[in-house]
Amino acid sequence: MKRSTILASILWVITLFPTMGQTKVIAHRGFWNCPHSAQNSLTSLFKADEAHVFGSEFDVIITKDNVPIIHHDDSINHVLIENATFEEIRNNLLENGESLPTLEQYLHAGILCPQTKLILEIKPHYSIANENRAVKKTLELVRKYNMEKQIYFISFSMNVCEELHKNAPNASIAYLNGDIAPKEIAAKGLTGIDYQYEIIYKHPEWIKEAHNNGLDVNVWTVNTTKDIKKLNKMGVDYITTNNPIEALQILK
Repeated sequence: MKRSTILASILWVITLFPTMGQTKVIAHRGFWNCPHSAQNSLTSLFKADEAHVFGSEFDVIITKDNVPIIHHDDSINHVLIENATFEEIRNNLLENGESLPTLEQYLHAGILCPQTKLILEIKPHYSIANENRAVKKTLELVRKYNMEKQIYFISFSMNVCEELHKNAPNASIAYLNGDIAPKEIAAKGLTGIDYQYEIIYKHPEWIKEAHNNGLDVNVWTVNTTKDIKKLNKMGVDYITTNNPIEALQILK
């Protein structure tokens, strides 16, 4: 094998596994567990960036008129988001008084936080058509602002994951549901598993299987010192937590 080919292969491996051996912290729905913040708010992203975590996670749902918004639950004040127009829900405020953010606003904020990975979760929708709309519009906005390298996509919906991979084959995409072994995830062309930590406790062999298949491993939502230390020792790549400052201190 030529020296240039060997060097290229080494560089590819370094790029693919930048965090191997270093458990990093992801703020769950941003860093909201602090004064003046709120889950999935722009403030939670800025505070996650100020805390120097690896990434800040947030949730995306699309409205009937094709506006992706940042919100965890599928409804707001008993109004189902995917069946509502943005005008019908836009005046709802977050707990810290901020307006309900759109994905476009969130990406604008993310541009100001270039060192923080944006862990973008597309939520399951009640129809495949709506999930596919959410994927299409999300990718459109990510590409509009040239943010592909800053985004790590995640979803509980395998349809969303497969649709993302089909339309963005080089994107980082992890599956959340925890019901599929890593080798099957790799066969689908995805790049990671992002499973609830108790699932990883039941299947500790999945960490090695994931790494052997070129996948990274995230676990959620890990909030206790005991679990953070245990999962770090087990060799997971990322820990998603509601307590990012404490997690950073534990993982020093």
